[in-house]
Amino acid sequence: MKKNILALSLLAQVAVLAALCSGAAHAAEEDVSKADPARWYQPDDAPKERLQNLGKEADAAYGEALRACKEQHGKQAAMCRKDARAARKDDMARAKRIYDDYKASSRAP
Repeated sequence: MKKNILALSLLAQVAVLAALCSGAAHAAEEDVSKADPARWYQPDDAPKERLQNLGKEADAAYGEALRACKEQHGKQAAMCRKDARAARKDDMARAKRIYDDYKASSRAP
């Protein structure tokens, strides 16, 4: 009697496991009716576009640094903001150097 109950219990567990696995094996259907935006395939090879991209990156890094500074207080927060401004200034100077180099190399024959 106990063997029959154990066998039925084991069989029920296997059936539940099989049902769960079969449902998880199918991936969600992908919505292919929407195409990728065209802007994803437009290169930023022009010097101005590259400079704009580097500027956006510098601004994003500056924003992250300022958010981290909000956790500090007093002189530490002021120093953190000063360091963030200096890092942004360095990033923008680097972007300008890259822009100038890229512009000069695109003119060279």
